[in-house]
This record gives sequence, C-alpha cells and structure tokens, in this order.
Amino acid sequence: MQELLDLADGAPRRAVVAGEVVIRDGARGGVLYVLLSGSVRVEKAGALVATVAEPGACIGEMALLLDGAATADVVAAEPSVLAVIDDAATRLDTNPELALALARLLAARLQLMMTYLADLRAQYADHEGGLGMVDTVLGALARSSGRRSTLGSVRDPDPEY
Repeated sequence: MQELLDLADGAPRRAVVAGEVVIRDGARGGVLYVLLSGSVRVEKAGALVATVAEPGACIGEMALLLDGAATADVVAAEPSVLAVIDDAATRLDTNPELALALARLLAARLQLMMTYLADLRAQYADHEGGLGMVDTVLGALARSSGRRSTLGSVRDPDPEY
C-alpha cells in the first residue's frame, strides 16, 4: 500500500463526507482513487461487500484494468480524503511503477481469497445438495481463463450482483 501512497503523492485530493458516493455501479470514469484517510464501503445492490480503511488502498482499479464500468458502488463510510488520479489508463500505460503496484495489490487480494476459498472448499467437501456444489463451483472458477463472463443462471438469468 505504501507504493500507492508514494505514487499518489502530489495528486489532487478529494474530500468526501459520510454517505457521499465516490463511484457508482455501472459508471465509466477512468479515475483511480487512493485512500489517504477515512474509510469507504463497497456495496453491490445495496449489500455491503467490504469496508476499505487502509491508507493506500486503491478504489476503481477493477474498472480501470478491465476497461469497463464500475462493478459496485463505493460510498464514504466516514469523512475521507482520496488522492485522485485522473486519466488513469494513460498513467497505467506510461508508469510501470503504477502497474506493478496494482498487480501487487491484486495479487495480495487474490491470495487472501484463494486461502478463504480453499478453507470453504474443505469445510463443505462432504456435503450434499447446494453446499456440496462449492467444490464444483470453485473448481470451475480456478480453471477459468479470466475472460469476462455473463453472470446468472437458468434459474436467475439476471442476478442483482
């Protein structure tokens, strides 16, 4: 996270109040934010996904890296200050330090998620029915090519997540 704080040094600042929307789900913006102080909530369809409070955390990196729209709302949980990196795609193309810092951040998140999912897989390996499918679902995700896919199922073709 220190890498991102260093890269954000000198970037314009944005102060937000509790409840203020920083990023709206589905919006395209090309802006990358670095949390300097305070905390934000990541919400999907009104459900809390995560609270981000560590200085140096990135906000908006998924849309930037996938060249797409935001995948969740990001709302200030308390008064917060963010560094604003406008035209982040150009900065990403011209600044290998930024690309490496984002890669390290995402690798750390992936490591944490894989550890959690492996534990979940072990806990429900012997279950039948819905919980027994955890192993099948996680196996399919692990073999995924990483290409974008359409979320949903036959039962719920247009999920809210």
